[in-house]
Amino acid sequence: MKNFRTSKYKKVKYFVQQNGIWWEVVEFPSNDIVRSFSNKRDAEMLSEQLVSVKPFGEDKLPSFMKGNNRAVDISE
Repeated sequence: MKNFRTSKYKKVKYFVQQNGIWWEVVEFPSNDIVRSFSNKRDAEMLSEQLVSVKPFGEDKLPSFMKGNNRAVDISE
């Protein structure tokens, strides 16, 4: 039986970081950018949703769903 604390596979987590004027949702442990937003609230909402729903279980998001696509703010 494996000890989960010493397992080489880390659980997937998502966090928000600021990069210039953009807020990015980052996947850990791969450090891939899932999506970029122009405001922090939208980035935090996506991050919280990915943590609570976990669309692919404990697996990472597929690479075609990731990218640093800048979200267009059409509310102005």
